[in-house]
Amino acid sequence: MVWLNGEAKPLEGKTLREVLEELDVDLSRVAVLLNEEAYPGRELPHHVLKEGDVVEVVTLMQGG
Repeated sequence: MVWLNGEAKPLEGKTLREVLEELDVDLSRVAVLLNEEAYPGRELPHHVLKEGDVVEVVTLMQGG
């Protein structure tokens, strides 16, 4: 299983980008933590998900 935002999901074999596109995530508005390494959504590494990977998707918000 892959841990996505705290939930175990059977996502092994898919790329990180494929998963986020399937979830209809706007890559310009998120940051992604992959195994504790942070990436802007538009600069995701080519990573095929494997057993035990941990992914957190964080929505970026503007404040004021």
